[in-house]
Formats: sequence, structure tokens, C-alpha cells
Amino acid sequence: MLSLEDLIDMAINVLVITIKYEDLHSKRPTLDGYADAGNRLIVLDISLRDNPRHHKCVLAEEIGHILFPPRPGHLAYHMQGYYQLDSYDRSSIKAVVSQDERKAIQWATIFLIPDIELDKSIADGKKTIYEFAEIFEVEKWFMLFRLNFYKRQNRQNGRKTKLKDIVIRK
Repeated sequence: MLSLEDLIDMAINVLVITIKYEDLHSKRPTLDGYADAGNRLIVLDISLRDNPRHHKCVLAEEIGHILFPPRPGHLAYHMQGYYQLDSYDRSSIKAVVSQDERKAIQWATIFLIPDIELDKSIADGKKTIYEFAEIFEVEKWFMLFRLNFYKRQNRQNGRKTKLKDIVIRK
């Protein structure tokens, strides 16, 4: 299992990414972090320091944005004039943004929860989503993303996998 400290070390020393902490929540309460791929910079909210598990998940996703930079149009989604665009342009931009976001979170979840370790954990028997999250030291939302990517990956390889066969609902 990769620790938060190891992830930070890898980002700074191997990937040569600068990590800064700012009070992002004072400006946008739901913004935990953002990545500037061109400058290899990740800015994280200072509150993440008090929640190592969430910190690890958000940092991994932001590293994904550095490794898979957003395509043209992504920035327009976050600009004030976005809603003045016609509906076709807005839907095209939304599709690009969704694909870019999925690529970053998919990289992050697979990096922190490799297939081999996930397969082993699944083979050990059904668990609640919280038990899976505890094993991999990630947040519930992050684990759900990973299990859904796992399900899609299996489907592409000809194996039908259902979450109800893996996860116990409580």
C-alpha cells in the first residue's frame, strides 16, 4: 500500500511536481485541489492536512491531471462566459471535461489500488465498501470509482462482473 508520504515524495522527487497548500475553501468551499499541468503545480486545500486519507485520494487525482493534461475546451468549462455559449458547444465542452476527469481519476484509482491487490482482496471474500476502503486506505467515493473501473475493465475482457457479487450492502 502506498502511503500519503510516499505519494507526496513520488510527486515531488520523481514526477517533479510542486505541491502547494492554500485556503481554497474560503473561495470555493467544495474545491479540495486543482492541477496546473503546464507548470507542473498542484494546489491543495489546507484542510487536507487534517484528513490523510482524503488528502491521498485528492492528491492522486490531481497527479492524474498532471500526467494527462486537459485538452482544449476544458478551461472554457470553468470560465464565466461558459453559459453564454450555444448548447452544442456547451455539450461538446462538457464531454471533453468528463473524459479528462475520468482519465485522471481512473489513473489515480488504479495507481493506488492495483489490479493484483484488488483481485486478491476480492478473492478473500465479499466485503462492505467501507472494508475495501479501509484495506486500501482510501475514501469510500474513491473506492467506488475503482470498483466501477474494475467492473468496466472486466467487461472489456469478456468477464461479467457485478458489484453485488463483490460488495456487501449494509
